[in-house]
Amino acid sequence: MTRSPTDLRWVVDDVIPHTAALKRLMGRVSMVPGRDISPQLIRDADILLVRSITRVDESLLAGSSVRFVGTATAGIDHFDIEAIERLGIQWAAAPGSNALSVVEYVLSALALVDWLRPLMTGATIGLVGLGEVGTRLAQRLINLGCSVVAHDPLCQRWPQGVVRADLNEVLRQPVVSLHASLHDNPPHRSRAMIDVAQAEMMVSALQSRQEGGLFINAGRGELMTRRALDILLESAWSVVLDTWPGEPVLGAQDLIRCDWVSPHIAGHSAQARARGSNMLAASISQWSGLSDYVEPSHQKPELSGAGFFDEFRVSQAPDDPVNWVTQFLTARAVLAREDARIRARGSAGLSAVDFDRLRKSYEQPDEWTGRAINMTHASSAVYQLAADLGLKVTQ
Repeated sequence: MTRSPTDLRWVVDDVIPHTAALKRLMGRVSMVPGRDISPQLIRDADILLVRSITRVDESLLAGSSVRFVGTATAGIDHFDIEAIERLGIQWAAAPGSNALSVVEYVLSALALVDWLRPLMTGATIGLVGLGEVGTRLAQRLINLGCSVVAHDPLCQRWPQGVVRADLNEVLRQPVVSLHASLHDNPPHRSRAMIDVAQAEMMVSALQSRQEGGLFINAGRGELMTRRALDILLESAWSVVLDTWPGEPVLGAQDLIRCDWVSPHIAGHSAQARARGSNMLAASISQWSGLSDYVEPSHQKPELSGAGFFDEFRVSQAPDDPVNWVTQFLTARAVLAREDARIRARGSAGLSAVDFDRLRKSYEQPDEWTGRAINMTHASSAVYQLAADLGLKVTQ
């Protein structure tokens, strides 16, 4: 390419943040809601940037002047890669950009719904998918002393300490969390990998034990079928949904039966969204032949100043570090706030319009992984657990 990106016409989903790295490349920009992006709108565009709610395929791109299309998301199931490449269009995504955000969402959800202590004291969690999110989550859980089994036939670097198992064995665990990528590629197609048979097996496994069960989907809704979700919602399984089959619409009965729900925001920390934009900026720079691109810094300030630990020390039993980490994570659980926002709209369920409004008004949290925390007064056990959780501990 010989023209600078600043000379080109851009169409950009209006929720993609304009980081400094992206802004310095932008030319004539049209900011558009993702669901409004259409063939007519992008006909004269050179660069198209979207998120997961925009399906990018031949019906959208054919006849347009688009030469580069990027998604500020880790997943690419909304991209028809074959069609994009057949049209001679360069494409890019942001793999791993939201991984830390999803990991923190799941850890805080486990604390919020009172499953972190059982996991740290003997219960086993089953993870479906060991990509960027699943691998990081598994390592964090192992650091905290949890037992982890996982299923991922595509994983080439199996994480140390994670027990390899088939899908059914993973789904029999008391806690199950979905993190597989969504695809239709044989022989390990992930779409609808949890169907009626798997859901009924999970219900049967739950009935054979005393401690109950927790199911979390913070991956992709279509990893399971509609009927499989119904079976779990009708059972004694506790269900946490950040995404679901048929998203964005969530029926009234689904909302009533689901224990906790959030509008697909697990990966929407402030840092994750900035990473997505910056990764696209790097890809556009490479595509356009620019050589002066500088990777932005992601320095994180200390959490709440030097007295941060005191906020939790008052109610913490000195000899119970598990209680401290549970309080720490519960205080950062966006799930409680988002569930309340959804239910405050009434019992009619969620429409696509409701869903988009909730996501657009979402108060993006800061990630705490890697941040400094002053723990001068902590016991050695609490100090170590905070470090295992991913905090940068100082004394």
